[in-house]
Amino acid sequence: MGATVDPSIGEDCADVTVITRDGRRLRTRVEHAIGSLERPMTDVDLEIKFHGLVDPILGRTKAKRLIDACAALWSATEVRTLTELVRP
Repeated sequence: MGATVDPSIGEDCADVTVITRDGRRLRTRVEHAIGSLERPMTDVDLEIKFHGLVDPILGRTKAKRLIDACAALWSATEVRTLTELVRP
């Protein structure tokens, strides 16, 4: 059995039913996914997600420096430091 798309529910909604081998049906519904307008990610959520995606490529220390550089971007006079940090 596979996944099906239900066009009647919102783009940020999920309604999942799993049928186990013994025939039980387990169902859950999420009205608004994390990261949607109605349920935005916090800064901590974003940092955790960023580290999960970037640490394997740049390493944790460099990823943290990149986060700090992005946070200070508003006051940066140039972006060279930022572009250097994104290179593995």
